[in-house]
Amino acid sequence: MPIRLRKLHPLIGAEVTGVDLAGPLDQATVEAVRNAWSRYGVLLFRRQPITDEQQVAFSRHFGSLEIFPQAANRSQAVPEIFRVTNVGDDNRIRPVDSPGGRYSTLIWVWHTDSSYRRVPSKGAVLHAIEVVSKGGDTLFANMCHAYRQMPAELKARIAGLRARHSFQYSRQLRQLPPMDPAEAARVPPVDHPLVRRLRDGRLSLYVSATYMERILGLSEGESRKLIDELMAWATQDAFVFRHRWHPHDVLMWDNRWCIHVVTPFDHSAERRVMHRTTIAGIEPVEG
Repeated sequence: MPIRLRKLHPLIGAEVTGVDLAGPLDQATVEAVRNAWSRYGVLLFRRQPITDEQQVAFSRHFGSLEIFPQAANRSQAVPEIFRVTNVGDDNRIRPVDSPGGRYSTLIWVWHTDSSYRRVPSKGAVLHAIEVVSKGGDTLFANMCHAYRQMPAELKARIAGLRARHSFQYSRQLRQLPPMDPAEAARVPPVDHPLVRRLRDGRLSLYVSATYMERILGLSEGESRKLIDELMAWATQDAFVFRHRWHPHDVLMWDNRWCIHVVTPFDHSAERRVMHRTTIAGIEPVEG
């Protein structure tokens, strides 16, 4: 059965039907999903109660998978699974003022996954296992359109500029203790251009507030002001698709030209459990 697509937003996102993520996929189906992913940036597959192993197998059709830098946030049984959750290993909700609780609220800041790597991820697959009744939506913004429609004056100001991205900086945002030295050594700070040229020639704004420590060549105050200005521009409603989660929704998105954020929810009272696989990138960010 051929896959079917339904647009979810004028600029970003499509719902996919006709694909069972739990089973083996033939090459024609994989190619159809890959083409839709490239075109729409975000794909939604509803009612897909897959196992972690099935999620990993599906994700590997699109590239090798990253392993998250910190072991505490990975699945112990399936290391390719990053646990995006406010629930601890003891199966209890983490206190919001605990290190684990504070870390889990970083998803409430706009970002693109693994921008702290020299070669950031290509994309991600996220499976909703437990969802909250209010809040917890995931919003995605189209950075190609954000750059294309950017005022000429702002384009001129950011031309040629680079930003420093740091995993450790993300931890500082929540006043978390320093990383284990061995883990920190695997993710040193990296510099990326603010404007990214994609393989198909399109230009995309490349911003990631969770990890973007500063813009090089500017004072700290100037850097923070410009980062805030770029994030405000990039996340206007016109560029943004909002997804309201239901159990066993699976979302797949392109990290190269989409950024995302989770809306706050009652972290201390409701369980939110998501399992993510991250598809490794194959080229550095180029301007």
